[in-house]
Amino acid sequence: MLPYLCIEVLQEIGSQLPNSDQKNLRAVCKELNVAIDPLFYTFFVLRGDRMRGEDGLKIIERLAAGQIGWSHHCKTIHILPGSKAEKGEAIGPKWYPTNAEFPNLLVTAIASMQNTQTVMWNVRARDPQWVREAICDSLSTLSHLTNLRLQIEGGFRLQLAPLPRLTKLRIETMDWQPVHPEEICRLVGRGHNLTCLHLTGHCDWSQVWTMVRTTSLRPSPSTRIRLKDVRTRIVTPDLITYLSSYSGLERLTLEKFEGSQPQIDSYADAFFNDVLPQHSQSLVVLNCPAAYEGRWCFRMEVANSILQLRKLEKLHISVSAVDVIDAEPAVNAVTLLLNTAALLPALRLLHISPASRRRHFDIGLKTGIEDFTSHIESAAVVYTDAHYYGLAPAISDEGDYSTVLVYRILDPESPRIAQVKGLVSQKERDEDEEW
Repeated sequence: MLPYLCIEVLQEIGSQLPNSDQKNLRAVCKELNVAIDPLFYTFFVLRGDRMRGEDGLKIIERLAAGQIGWSHHCKTIHILPGSKAEKGEAIGPKWYPTNAEFPNLLVTAIASMQNTQTVMWNVRARDPQWVREAICDSLSTLSHLTNLRLQIEGGFRLQLAPLPRLTKLRIETMDWQPVHPEEICRLVGRGHNLTCLHLTGHCDWSQVWTMVRTTSLRPSPSTRIRLKDVRTRIVTPDLITYLSSYSGLERLTLEKFEGSQPQIDSYADAFFNDVLPQHSQSLVVLNCPAAYEGRWCFRMEVANSILQLRKLEKLHISVSAVDVIDAEPAVNAVTLLLNTAALLPALRLLHISPASRRRHFDIGLKTGIEDFTSHIESAAVVYTDAHYYGLAPAISDEGDYSTVLVYRILDPESPRIAQVKGLVSQKERDEDEEW
């Protein structure tokens, strides 16, 4: 009966299957092949070392001629360099064919996948320059490309053409080699539809944040780029200035940023006092764990700024050991943070991180959570890198439920935790796993 089901039902069934099962299902009959093809060919992996063999070249040739399913159904392309060259072996022959026709063939093959929406590219300095140039040329031909993710290793000029249809740009640098910021500025400056910008790694992105803040959008010179999703590891005055210049940010992740502690602390007050109030009506996710104990950790002075975030669903913030270990309950940072979280109506996940690994810090954190009592019900789950906690009624000696609520450890496999993990969409998790 399977071939007689409507194509929508067949595709729903096929979407639950791994790629190997989809491949087998396609071979059953023509009807199943037509239904499953768009699923089987939705993801294409281009690996440099596989292009050397005869099979790899045939796939590229068929792609260039539009004779294979990826040309019609591909939504995501992942470009990988492939295996490393052996000692003393030339990179070109090891990774990619070196015949004169292959660069144009590669451009045509990638350009044939016109339905592509996402490109993930692990680009390395040791890649042959003609390969980087061919891939850059092909990206500008993808009319539906909206999501570009670059993982860059080594210092070189990428020379990407502007991609004005991009809505998401994510760039990760893998080492201390400099990335030329003017190239990223050129890419960002023409990103009139850009809503998501992730710049991670050991680079100073100040020039890019200035570009985002000052670039006017055509044809409306008064309109500027207002990002809804920002992620970075290096906090600079230019970033703080940009985030303070507009409203509407929905997701902000400041990874455990690096730099001297006095310098980092100098930005904390501006962040909590100027940045957060600007986005109090829109912010849904806020991740700002601290790399050091200092002013980026939760304290009474920042509680009011956090309480303004009425739409906040996820909060990741750090506490200092001095404010937890042997601290009086009235001023204990964990107690103050839990009381603050209980007043946030939309909060579903509170992630508390220790800002250092001092002795007994984990014990103090665990004790502060388990000794906390409240009369305010909160749906938020608390996470500490070790356990998930949820509020539950306390039990008196007589076994009766009281009105006092306390935190209990939750089963990490429970449906409640699954819902919390759903704060990150399934598509985003799948992309990160592939990445």
